[in-house]
Amino acid sequence: MCLMFSITTPAGIILGMIIFAVTGYDDSSAKALISEGLLGSLSSGILIYMALVDLISADFFHNKLMNSETKMKKGCFIALALGSASMSILALWA
Repeated sequence: MCLMFSITTPAGIILGMIIFAVTGYDDSSAKALISEGLLGSLSSGILIYMALVDLISADFFHNKLMNSETKMKKGCFIALALGSASMSILALWA
C-alpha cells in the first residue's frame, strides 16, 4: 500500500497539473468547471469506495458482536445506509 500510495499521489498531482495547463482555470470557462466537477466526483468516488469496502467491511464481517446478534447487524446496516445517504445529500448542497 505504501508503494502504491507513493506512486499514485505524485501521478495524480501531475495529472491535475496537466489538466490545469490544458484547460487553464477561468471561473467562467465551461471546460475548467467540467474538469473540476469530474475530478471532484472521481475523488469522492474513491473515498466512498475506500470507506465502504476497506474500512467498514472489516467491522461488519470480522467482528464477534456482528456475528452473534441479527438485530444488531440490521441496526448497523440501517445506520450505515442512513449515514451514507445523509452525507450524499449534504455533499450535493456544498
